[in-house]
Formats: sequence, C-alpha cells, structure tokens
Amino acid sequence: MKRILPIVLILIILSGCKPATAPTNKEPITFISGVWITYSEVDSMLEDGKYKDAFDSAVNTCKANRITDIFLAVRPFCNSLYKSNLFPQNELAKNYDADLLEYSVKKAHQNEIRLHAWINPYRVAREGTGIDNLPDDSPVKQMTPGDDYIESGGIFLNPASPAAIRLITEGVREICLNYKVDGIHFDDYFYPTDDENFDKVSYDKYKQKSQHPLPLDEYRISSVNSLISSVYTAVKFCSKDIVFSVSPAASIEKNKTDYFADVKAWCENGCVDIIIPQLYFGFEYPDRSYRFNKLLDDWKNLLKNTEAALVIGLGVYKTGTAAEPDREEWKNGKEIIKRQTEICRNDDRVSGYVYFSLSDISR
Repeated sequence: MKRILPIVLILIILSGCKPATAPTNKEPITFISGVWITYSEVDSMLEDGKYKDAFDSAVNTCKANRITDIFLAVRPFCNSLYKSNLFPQNELAKNYDADLLEYSVKKAHQNEIRLHAWINPYRVAREGTGIDNLPDDSPVKQMTPGDDYIESGGIFLNPASPAAIRLITEGVREICLNYKVDGIHFDDYFYPTDDENFDKVSYDKYKQKSQHPLPLDEYRISSVNSLISSVYTAVKFCSKDIVFSVSPAASIEKNKTDYFADVKAWCENGCVDIIIPQLYFGFEYPDRSYRFNKLLDDWKNLLKNTEAALVIGLGVYKTGTAAEPDREEWKNGKEIIKRQTEICRNDDRVSGYVYFSLSDISR
C-alpha cells in the first residue's frame, strides 16, 4: 500500500530546519547511560541463528554496566534488520522467522532499558559495490542516478533529493508506527565528502532553475537541514514520546564545514531532542582544541539557550590503543573513561553519556 506524506512534511522539506509543530514544554530527558551496538556487532549476533541469545547476552552486559539505553543499528546501508515495506532486509536477518526488532525492543523493555533505532540515513553501499549489485527490492534501483543517488566512493542517497528525503522520512515513520522504540537515532555521517564534484549533477541543475542560487556549502547545509526537520516532524507526528537524537562529530565547526551538518541551527530551531557529540579524546590530546574538557565546554555553550539535551559520546574503544597520538595517554584508558563518566554524571548541564561500543564494554 502506497503511503502519502502529510502535506506538512512536504512543506518542511522546502523550508529548512524548522519543524512544523515544535513541541512546547518538553519533558526533561531522563539521564542516559547508553551504549551503541554497531551494525558489525549486529551482523555478528545474526550469525548461526543465535541473534536472540546474543541480544539477551548484550542486555545482561548492559545491566551489569548500569546501561539505561541501547542504540541499536537497524538500518546501516539502506537495508533493515526488520521486515520493511521500503527497504531490503539484511541478508543474515532473512534466516529468522521472528521479527528481530520487535524481539529486541521487548527484551530491552522487560529489563527496563530503552531502545533507540539507529539509522545511517544516506549510505547505500560500500565502495566497489555497483548499483547492479544491490538487491532487486532496493528502492535505490528505482531512483535517478545523479539526482537521487550518487556513486562516489560507494553509493549514497543524494541529500538534496526530495525523493531521498521522502524515502528516509517514510522509513523513520515505518519504524515509529510499527515498533515501540524509545527513539530514532542518526550518527555523524551526512555528506560523505566536501568534494565539489560529488553532487555536481544535481547542483548544476539547481543553479539553472534558481534565480538566486545558494552557494554550494549553503545548498548542502540546507539539504541536510531539510532532512533533519522532516524526520523530527515525522517522529513527533507518530508519538511525542519518541525522541530524535543525532550523534555529530566532536568539532562543532567541522560538522558544518566538512559534513554540512549545522548542529547549532538544529538545536536553536528545535529539530532534535538530544545531541550526542562523539568526544572520543582524552584530557592531554596534543591539539588542545580537541581535549575533552575543552570540547565539553564548547558543546555546553552551544546548547545552553536551547531545549536540546546534551549527552556525551565516550570512546571506550580507545582503551589500550596503539595508535598515535592517543597511545601514551590511553594506556590506562579505563581510568580516562571512568573520569569522563563521572564528569558527565556530576555536571547538571549534561544529560548522560553513551559508550562506543558494546564489544568494548564487554572486554
């Protein structure tokens, strides 16, 4: 059955980052101690028909670490963990008769853990995968190359495409309407590159049709803003109790210049409920602008006059890393994570933290 977007969402797409019905008097966000479960971890859980046992084990790990929220990768490559009317199902998940997202939500809730459906909105396939290699039921095969999707170091939905925005938004609505998820979550991948040639086809067409075209960077920022506002509105039309969160990169400036993600505008215009910046840095990082305390202050200042809640992404995976320039400080990384966790717990302007990722807190 073909679904029709509410007319308000179509207007949103044209108007930038301003939700049609921004909620007032939002309920405060309950403190989050969360963990990301990545798509590679999900794939490992799906192997050998043991997803339920593996997810049960993940829940037990969460309980042992006082985790209140799971951010579960359910659509990393324009495919889905669950049976969707819009996207092809993960090949490994097809081996199961059960609805694995329904099972995961129910299991989490039975253990008083909230579950957020984690989506990568634009990514379709890795580099080396051609359009002909996509599943026959992939919606991308029905889209226009250059306008709706782009092949460049992989396959990506074009952020400026109204058809792509509709598809992503409808995918979010499908989850919110069919599953009792507590949140919809986007990660930090927006425009995959700042290369001017990436979206040259669609941008040139846009300039030809516009009397006063935006510069390329503003065009890209506006495109991402349209998606964020469209998704936020769709979530709230389904349920005001479902939260929409985004996990941007650590640098506020680079989010805008490199990924065209204007986090400041999202927060000021009420397009997100929670921002979870990935502060995967220690206290002595060589570049002082990336030291944990400096980054934390930057984000607190950005959000202080907004209704968006600030939750901090913590890089447990760096513990014991051999990579420079983190190796020396992160030899005793567990102490760093412990200290950062306590900072988050004791700062009344921080609403929680999320660990990256499940396998790293399981070590």
